[in-house]
Amino acid sequence: MSQHDFEITNADANTGITMRAAINAALQALVSLSSGAAEPTTTYAYQLWADTTSGFVRQRNAANSAWINLFPLGIADIGLGYDVIWIPANAMSPLYTNGAAPASTEYPTNDIQCDYLAFDPATEEFAAFNIAMPEAWDLGTVKVKFYWIPVTSAGAPGDTVEWKIAANAISNDDEVDTAMGTAQVISDAVLTGEAADLHITAATPALTIGGTPALGDMVHFKVSRNVSGTDTFAYDALLFGILIQIKKGVTVVAW
Repeated sequence: MSQHDFEITNADANTGITMRAAINAALQALVSLSSGAAEPTTTYAYQLWADTTSGFVRQRNAANSAWINLFPLGIADIGLGYDVIWIPANAMSPLYTNGAAPASTEYPTNDIQCDYLAFDPATEEFAAFNIAMPEAWDLGTVKVKFYWIPVTSAGAPGDTVEWKIAANAISNDDEVDTAMGTAQVISDAVLTGEAADLHITAATPALTIGGTPALGDMVHFKVSRNVSGTDTFAYDALLFGILIQIKKGVTVVAW
């Protein structure tokens, strides 16, 4: 068990308050840190417990007997977590071969302007984009949500639209024209509001990025409508953008 004491002093009325942290036996112990499976007892102002049974670092104070989970045990999980990247439709390029059709629309009541890519219900059409992934990325799988809307309300609520995405990582001195990783598909149902309502899919299954990802790589993503699957909506689907979730696994350092 270790203890840490903190002292706050008023150094001078003109210079304001300064704070210093030091071992100070004259002060009451502020924090106690314990580790193990057994719940510790304490008279300290704050108690931290690395609970090896629950797998969490937990906290309580002397006035509250309830333990609160702070974060999972394991330094890799502390302060890193997940992040997201928004890619709007106007940042994607339609492929020359079976490219989705770019366009823009204004919703007239409140003048809401939206750029989109229109994907056909019969022919699989594509759009692509390149990004350099954030340097905190753990180089592992990612997940994606699609933001879209039906072009018309002539379909039926419950009709399905399937979106597909694949990616590969290209490092310095790699050949650009390399195979994509395995694509992932997510299906979404047409809502009762149909063409009036924004549709946001659930997250795709974990998407493995092809190649051998390394920090600083350019990652090429290819998006399409999976018309050969269980897609039953007989009209265009308009893609407004996608949201990519990454897991952060490293601390970013200066170049």
